[in-house]
Amino acid sequence: MDPADTKKKIRIPCPCVKCVNHICHSVDVVDDHLFRNGIDQTYTNWNKHGETEEPPRSYVYEHNFDMDTSNVVDSTNMNTEMPTDAAKTIEMVEAIEENFIGNPDKFRELIEDAEKPLYTGCLNFTKLSAIIQLLNLKKGNEMYNSTYEAKKAFKAMGSGYTKIHACVNNCILYRKEYIDLVVCPTCGKSRWKVDEQKNKIYNNIPAKCLWYFPIIPRFKCLFQSKTTAKDLTWHTTERMVDVGVLSHLADSPAWAAIDDKYPDFASEPRNLRLGISADGVDVNRGNRSHSVWPVLTVIYNLPPWLCMKRKFIMLSLLISGTPGNDIDVFLAPLIDDLQLLFDFGVETYDAYAQEHFKLRAVVLWTINDYPALGTLSGCPYNDFQGCVVCGEETHCIRLPESNKQSYAGHRRFLPYDHPFRRQKKAFNGQQEFSPSPEPMNGEEIYNMVKFIINKWGKVNKGKEAEIQQATSGRGGNMNKKRENHTNWNVGESLTGTVLNVPGKTKDGYKARLDLVHYGLKPELHPQIEGNNTTLPAAGCTLTKEEKDKFCETLYNLRVPQGKEIIVDELDKLQEELCVTLCLLEKHFPPSFFDVMIHLTVHLTREVKLCGPIFFRWMYPFERMDTVGIPPDNHNNCGIDKGVDSSSITDGTPISAAKSVEVSAEL
Repeated sequence: MDPADTKKKIRIPCPCVKCVNHICHSVDVVDDHLFRNGIDQTYTNWNKHGETEEPPRSYVYEHNFDMDTSNVVDSTNMNTEMPTDAAKTIEMVEAIEENFIGNPDKFRELIEDAEKPLYTGCLNFTKLSAIIQLLNLKKGNEMYNSTYEAKKAFKAMGSGYTKIHACVNNCILYRKEYIDLVVCPTCGKSRWKVDEQKNKIYNNIPAKCLWYFPIIPRFKCLFQSKTTAKDLTWHTTERMVDVGVLSHLADSPAWAAIDDKYPDFASEPRNLRLGISADGVDVNRGNRSHSVWPVLTVIYNLPPWLCMKRKFIMLSLLISGTPGNDIDVFLAPLIDDLQLLFDFGVETYDAYAQEHFKLRAVVLWTINDYPALGTLSGCPYNDFQGCVVCGEETHCIRLPESNKQSYAGHRRFLPYDHPFRRQKKAFNGQQEFSPSPEPMNGEEIYNMVKFIINKWGKVNKGKEAEIQQATSGRGGNMNKKRENHTNWNVGESLTGTVLNVPGKTKDGYKARLDLVHYGLKPELHPQIEGNNTTLPAAGCTLTKEEKDKFCETLYNLRVPQGKEIIVDELDKLQEELCVTLCLLEKHFPPSFFDVMIHLTVHLTREVKLCGPIFFRWMYPFERMDTVGIPPDNHNNCGIDKGVDSSSITDGTPISAAKSVEVSAEL
């Protein structure tokens, strides 16, 4: 026989990067594939081409870097991520390889299904093996016959949800007195989905929905576990009380205020203290019309090491779309249950105490980022009254060039005899003798809003209704424009400005023009020489050596890990914080002081009232959101579009220019 014919008839597995030994070809085709595609680099033991099986070798790459080896994974255990039945499933698929000679793509797909875990972290089944196991189940088994029956079983266990139809314009929920309506009584829109192009109504397909996961059955289920029922009374039975120390929310004045005002509630340690968190999740990468708002509930009766665990953070509501100022409409089912729990309570069995008792609950506070706080509390968060604590006494000026508000003016939080209050040139050119603003109490807030008439919905709002919402504090002008999330926290603003990070620095060309507008710090005004514009180096401008030292300091920074707060030290901390903010005002432009920077002045007050802050931050709730929010598009270093950036010399806030010498007067 001609060797050339033999070469054409013999079919061998092709080890190229596309076939990866899953498809057999003639020797010539394999040779061509290897030349065009290259060989699969992971194919080191040629067991498909006659080489005997050998145990895989572990290669150690030497390097000159010092590294911590405590987290290094043993190479002998690297295959533990593959499900246990993957090898048998792959072997079964390879046995029928000849059936797919004409359809190699389908064979490759089966191999991938045989290797892919059923879900992330699954160690027992692959996608294909799970299907095979289900097919092997004989008829007459006790499994549910449909997804509907399985959902009913979960609902009986307290894991179900209620689907509530909503008006497409957020006017009402179709519940209670509106449950049988098919048209919104406020805006006249149909309850059902409408195709306006075809002028067709899809009956029984709601235009908008709210998913409510009832909290009362789940609260009652917590007490069915003896361990959990015992943990829910930890704050009374096992907590160590240390006077002057805040280690748990039960040590805080906010907790004590509930006990003092409602002694009958405090008499039962099993009554629940709750926190409510709400924030938007963008599920379509930048398209706000496809966002959802989950509302989560956290229980504070538990020990500190359990409070913020995912196990005890409950999804209560899932709102379709962005509710905006009309979020009150969607919170109604949750509020009804919370009101029932607080006013009357529900009969609950305690498995640990082996007795029935009346379970009640109270909400201590909400947990949100700042824009969501403005939505929930009805306060503006980015206007001249953007601070929810200072309220009408917020110190705010408009920066015309940067087109933003500046919340500088922290000297009024200093002691009355502090020397910074009498300085002019270093700050805004004026002395400051105003007292610090006094936060309003609950009675004052109620008296301010008690006569407001709210009108929910996006449409059919006359001018009177808009004025009522704007003056009521329901987000100010939020009903007229959309605001992006403020992704700039204090750390980003500070490091971005000091290190002059493009796109994150707050000391740019527009910031210097604002100084010109207000006649402040003339030594920092832009200098125009012909076609070139130079920004003199500010006091916060660092040289390359100084930037390296700054980064090294941050890298080596170690902070205390304790979670106890000494109350007597908070006053000293507040004074140091106010002095730090004033020092920043000396050397940073007004554009640096957005509302996030200003809010730090109220942190110690919040800790005094509510206890350790890790019980109230957003991180545990944001970790539950699997969809990231794309970053905002910011102006490049604040340079005006009308100014050629190339004409600004490399010597400005981000330049290697010499630092400006600060006079003794400053």
